[in-house]
Amino acid sequence: MKSLLAYITLLTVLLTSCRTTKVTNTQGVADSRLRGKEILEKHQESFPAFETLAGTLTVSYSKAGKIGQTIPLSFRMKKGEIIWLSAPLGIAKALITKEKVQFYNKLDNTYFEGDYSISEKYLGVHLGFEALENLLLGQLLFRDRHTTFTPDGELYKGALRKDELDLSFFLNTAFRMDSLLIVQEGKTQQERSLSAAYTYQTVEGQLFPLSLLLQGSQGGEQVQLNLQLSNLQRNVSVKFPYTVPAGYQPLTLQP
Repeated sequence: MKSLLAYITLLTVLLTSCRTTKVTNTQGVADSRLRGKEILEKHQESFPAFETLAGTLTVSYSKAGKIGQTIPLSFRMKKGEIIWLSAPLGIAKALITKEKVQFYNKLDNTYFEGDYSISEKYLGVHLGFEALENLLLGQLLFRDRHTTFTPDGELYKGALRKDELDLSFFLNTAFRMDSLLIVQEGKTQQERSLSAAYTYQTVEGQLFPLSLLLQGSQGGEQVQLNLQLSNLQRNVSVKFPYTVPAGYQPLTLQP
């Protein structure tokens, strides 16, 4: 469980927030005159502008209704390239790049290094670095011209079929992600799904997620992550120190 929590921790990196925790009101009435292409363009334009981020990410994890620990993490990020996490006193660290996921845990002298296939094992959906970054920043996971959008009351409703994934989502009137549902129907395995729900805050005129609730399920088993973001600093100088201590043993993550 410690290894799973550490992995979940590093997956939650990219969420950004600001020094204030005031929720930004993103409610309103969707513009019924907008066509799907225009909605998609406005969504892409809404992506927050930054090169680096630094702040605090608080992660709560629960599985099968059992609430686990709540952990405050220091995190640093270079947009599109690196995510770095550190637990208090450096007890555990994680480093995520485009190629792989890594972390080590001083509590049991173990470390892990692997690719993004573990996201499918624990969240039920295969996510690469870009899709993960988009998920955590409140953007569409995939850039695809087949994405459809229609105004729907206070929101803009979207849908996309990609490979074995059915994605449905809603954008708020600021054209940021309000909620998301991904369903993967397997012919030889149980159905998997991942849902996300967001609130936002304003950072120097930019909208970043303030909280993100992730729920993954496979069959009757459910995993829930609650992410809270604070003390965000944008475009600051950051470093990403990461070295596995000598003598640590490699581990294999188990579901």
